[in-house]
Amino acid sequence: MAVAETELERRILKPRLATPESIAGYGYLIGGSKTKSSDTPGYYGAAVQTSKPAPFVSNDDTSLSLATINPRPMEVRWMEYHNKHTQTFIPLEGKPVVAVLGKPTCRRPDGSWDESQEQTPDIDSVEAFYFDGAAGFVMNIGTWHEFPFAVEPDTNVIVILTNETTANLQNVVDGEAHGDDLCKRDLQKRFGVLFEVEI
Repeated sequence: MAVAETELERRILKPRLATPESIAGYGYLIGGSKTKSSDTPGYYGAAVQTSKPAPFVSNDDTSLSLATINPRPMEVRWMEYHNKHTQTFIPLEGKPVVAVLGKPTCRRPDGSWDESQEQTPDIDSVEAFYFDGAAGFVMNIGTWHEFPFAVEPDTNVIVILTNETTANLQNVVDGEAHGDDLCKRDLQKRFGVLFEVEI
């Protein structure tokens, strides 16, 4: 049974600046700072330095998309997670985005996936983060999230995800999407909660 709009508990989120420390547990920043580990072959010397700024997990079904997003009400009704890949968002042109994240709830202490756990976010630990456009972010497997919110019009964001997730988003039952690499939950229906982000 759906919760009436007037009965919703509205929770206000004030975004914290996304830093490597503030998003620990949710994922990793990529860009904006140097990492120590390097896997650069010696062909170009100091002119080309590469590194692995975050653990990245996916399969051969990985897709790279360009999303152009515009400001919309910063209200979070749905949150989702992926259990097969580390979805990645890379804002372009230095334009900021706001992301609402919840820590993984289906992970065992050793990091393995636990399908026996209830597949819902811990709504009391949901946070908002302001990404200033200087860096992208790689989410840990199982991190609950809503698609990032644009702060400025015509914000281009590179999105790395699996084609399987895109297909799973079409598998909608009672307003929620399900699949082998997706669990999307309606927070209003399950908890009677609507998160609102205030910048």
